[in-house]
Amino acid sequence: MKKRSFQTKHMAGAFLAGAVLFSGFSLAAASQDLTLDAIKQSAAKLSVYVNGEEKSSVEGQYDNNGTTAPDYIIHNDTTYVPVRMVSELVDQPVYWEQESHSISLGIPSVTLFNAEGESAGFATLEETNEGVVVTISATGLTPGKHGFHVHENAVKGTDFESAGGHFNPTDKHHGLDHPEGSHVGDMRNLIVEEDGTVEAEMLLPDATLEKDDTNSVLGRSLIIHAGEDDHVTDPAGDSGGRVLGGNIPK
Repeated sequence: MKKRSFQTKHMAGAFLAGAVLFSGFSLAAASQDLTLDAIKQSAAKLSVYVNGEEKSSVEGQYDNNGTTAPDYIIHNDTTYVPVRMVSELVDQPVYWEQESHSISLGIPSVTLFNAEGESAGFATLEETNEGVVVTISATGLTPGKHGFHVHENAVKGTDFESAGGHFNPTDKHHGLDHPEGSHVGDMRNLIVEEDGTVEAEMLLPDATLEKDDTNSVLGRSLIIHAGEDDHVTDPAGDSGGRVLGGNIPK
């Protein structure tokens, strides 16, 4: 049988339903005092990504080429459809990031921000036969080399220290050039242009995007440091403070 050409469109629509409903009912579970209107208002403030492409309107609703979904969806007199059900329906993984209230369909998408909470870049993660490929675009950095790592925790608010240390489930030394290294979260330096921007593709050869795997980077964070990583010095390559970051959804 011939494949239907609008399959992706329908996948995105099904994903939207779960995204909006999941957000609302997560809040409802947290506070029994929330009204339906409050749940609907919060559900409309999602950031939605489909295979690394943002599909949110200015108001935070799902927007597919100008067609915006309503703030809430009622199906069979109920407003609850589990995200897991949506994931199974479209045969694509669905990822949720609590701090930024963002949902990713297909591949995890990360919004990067600075210490003031201002948006400063974007990254995606994709699992390949070689490992997890991190594709990043960022701005607002000083020219030169900057350490770039996966850290063990998600960032809370704009406190980059809350990300903890480098993701190191194998308990090795830091640095891709260390004879007893490296951390699973270690990557090569980002090289920032004179205008403060960088675009790069990095490989995490020992990482996975499998939710229950010891080496999974889901639910952790990407952190860019102020200085260059020397790739040998514990615990972070003498790469200085943390200037940009973002949470990997899970």
